[in-house]
Amino acid sequence: MTSFKMITASLVLLFAAGCGGAPTATQSPASTTNSSPTVAVQPTSGAMPTNAAGVKVVAKVNGEEITEPDFERALARKQQEVDAASPDALRTDVLNQIIEERLIIQGATAQNITVTDADVQTELQAQIQEAGGEAGWTEWLKTNLYTAEEFPQVLRTSLISNKVRDTLTADLEGNIKQVHARHILLRTESDAKDILTKLANGEDFAALAAQYSQDETTRERGGDLGWFTSDELLTPQLSTTAFKLQTGQIAGPIATELGYHVIQVLEIADRPVEPERRVYISQTRFENWLQPLYAKAVIERYTG
Repeated sequence: MTSFKMITASLVLLFAAGCGGAPTATQSPASTTNSSPTVAVQPTSGAMPTNAAGVKVVAKVNGEEITEPDFERALARKQQEVDAASPDALRTDVLNQIIEERLIIQGATAQNITVTDADVQTELQAQIQEAGGEAGWTEWLKTNLYTAEEFPQVLRTSLISNKVRDTLTADLEGNIKQVHARHILLRTESDAKDILTKLANGEDFAALAAQYSQDETTRERGGDLGWFTSDELLTPQLSTTAFKLQTGQIAGPIATELGYHVIQVLEIADRPVEPERRVYISQTRFENWLQPLYAKAVIERYTG
């Protein structure tokens, strides 16, 4: 497939530019998880219904139809990109992506997040120019199984998705309050209390983290979590506690799904969020925004 630097509607591409390296056990694992929440939706039994125009419908998202022709075209495009070991799994993935796109548009509309026709045309003209003009653009559309009429909607979906992301992270511009802390993760509350006793007796935090912490990704650096914003950690209980402490203070045991933590705040400052960390935060916030849309949605899938 011919490659251009195009905005796409795929959430995978929205967040694929994540920073390298494994996140800590307590940091948002944006680069290692799928952006789509896992939602089990039972297909409606029986043949696919047809709409008023006589076109088969493969699914509905809050009453909004996904027609069989639209689905099959999206599937054909995906088949050009990947060599799927399981055709059935690929069909499910493509339908899931379309459902997610519809949910994003619906959620954005409910929050008055829109893009104008002028925005779409500006982006479209940029893509045509990048393709080398109308002739190159026509060839690109043909190769990638798009029509000139349907591609502007693809751009609109992508631009709206990007606008949602930008809206969710608008507060990350400039300097914002962050905490630099370290922690020790223990299996039991009793173990955490023992660590607190050792610290009270003057033992070194970093040395104790290296010896006892169950967080394999931070213990070799003395439990250092680095700098983080109030919603950047995977364990919100830990973040909430950290933002209540003063520099040098220690707290614990803090119970989370990972175990029991002892935490110490090293620094507090208003500082910028590095671009690579914005990716983690963006995906976490986007997931948190999208999850309730799935939870409230009425999603109907139809078998053939």
